[in-house]
Amino acid sequence: MMKENGRSQATDCRLTIDYLLTYLENPDKNRAALDAAISHMKECPACASRVGHLVQALTIDEEDQLTCQECQDLLPRYVRAEADGQAQESQWHQVTLHLQTCPHCSEAHVALSDLMALADGEAGREPPEYPIPELSFLWERDESPRPLRIPWYVNELGAMVIEFSAELVRVLQAPPYRPAYAPGLKTAGERRVLCQLSLKKAVQDLEVTVTVEEEPSAPTRCTVIVEVNIPSKGGWPNLAGSRVVLKRGQELLETQWTDAFGKAVFEGVRTEDLPHLVFEITPPEDTARRE
Repeated sequence: MMKENGRSQATDCRLTIDYLLTYLENPDKNRAALDAAISHMKECPACASRVGHLVQALTIDEEDQLTCQECQDLLPRYVRAEADGQAQESQWHQVTLHLQTCPHCSEAHVALSDLMALADGEAGREPPEYPIPELSFLWERDESPRPLRIPWYVNELGAMVIEFSAELVRVLQAPPYRPAYAPGLKTAGERRVLCQLSLKKAVQDLEVTVTVEEEPSAPTRCTVIVEVNIPSKGGWPNLAGSRVVLKRGQELLETQWTDAFGKAVFEGVRTEDLPHLVFEITPPEDTARRE
């Protein structure tokens, strides 16, 4: 604890010893030193409770050459030397002497000895049982990524069927909605992408991408773009003719054939219908066979 004048309590205790030694050397001339020492001991609990240290300091003829900081820096090694029975060696003499005369370092020595004894298993005891930690909060929010299940299949007529669901639409949405334009290049006619699904290797020689864009003029409506790519055809302009059927559940909404870019565009779809949409995509060869 620091005093208002900037000196530590330990420094005042050491000065008190010096005052008493000065008084004992010449009691007649150094009465003021005795008064200062007595005044400190009346106000200092450490000195009052450890008079034995003061007696040691007054009766030991050898000079204590260590400061409190120097002593406490050596304490960990000194305590270990005590545990190994080597504290009587000459290199530890000054530490032993300081501990006999300084109540503060003596208290630190006792505390460190107790701590090291506990760490070495020589003191203390194991509790009868350890408490079971409460870890239920770890399961309250399981945010680990789960594999996305995309419900699609090929029906008996050879059409690829994709079924949207509320969970699928939620996962495909990026908060905030992903822009369909590059940052800094937005123009008045461009729209935001609400969600997008891409199936690249689900069926041999057939790749399908479904993109849902906003309709700025009708907030409750959206545009659904189905892109059908047949790699073996070599891309544009050979991608026309795939039939794309859009349903809401079992209800037929619209049928289109892809253009030369492989696109079928459904405008004015109600946004609330997205979780219920079903797509049936039939490549041109299968369409010709069925017709």
